[in-house]
Amino acid sequence: MDILFRQHTIRIFSLLWLFVGAFALAAAAAENGVVVNVTGSLIAKSAEGALRALTPKATVAAGETLITGRDSYARVKFPDGAEISLRPDSHFKILSFYFDAQQPEKDNAGFSLLKGSLRALSGLVGKRGDPDAYQIKTQAATAGIRGTNFGLLLCQGDCAHIPTPSGAPPENGLHTDVEEGTVILKNAAGSQLVHAGEFSHVKDAQTAPLLLPKEQGIKIEIPPHITAGWAKANQDSSRESPAAKALECQPR
Repeated sequence: MDILFRQHTIRIFSLLWLFVGAFALAAAAAENGVVVNVTGSLIAKSAEGALRALTPKATVAAGETLITGRDSYARVKFPDGAEISLRPDSHFKILSFYFDAQQPEKDNAGFSLLKGSLRALSGLVGKRGDPDAYQIKTQAATAGIRGTNFGLLLCQGDCAHIPTPSGAPPENGLHTDVEEGTVILKNAAGSQLVHAGEFSHVKDAQTAPLLLPKEQGIKIEIPPHITAGWAKANQDSSRESPAAKALECQPR
């Protein structure tokens, strides 16, 4: 009986160690983002075309395209602390994501803004190892980061509702504003560093990125109830005046 009891105890502890090891492995390497806030509708479209509605606490993974509806906003957080806040009528694809707290050399965060606009807060990926591990691609240029809070607006004949100092719609192409840190924009025609407080525009993939005068820049705004919970250092830069039109991009 004593021998059987010891054998049974050993089996139990072996199973417990296996469970703990599997849990630790899962915690160390993470690949899914989590929806934090949604106002309106947020849909995930799989690579196969399947659609599913997303609500807070839902997970999203590589291969999925996140689509916000009209007058809809959504915020997604990734395991490294990075966050993406999407504005209305935006299509944002997760190309790849991998974060292992113990293996920074394997960090990878690849995204694509297919339509619309967003505000991004970078996490550990791109800061603790390869700075090019974090990228957001668009049809006009790829945005890399160096520790950043920034906004992207992709105009494709669909930005007539966005006000500008001239009164004319923003030019087609990619508009960028940087609140904190630095963004590097690259395409086949060249590259451009965009520092905190600066604005840029990329007409298309064959035209080099250019800095814009501040009076011509467009800052991408996100309502405070969506960005609530961002690191305090970034909250003030994301917060809008109560009197402002919280749902619109504003010329700066």
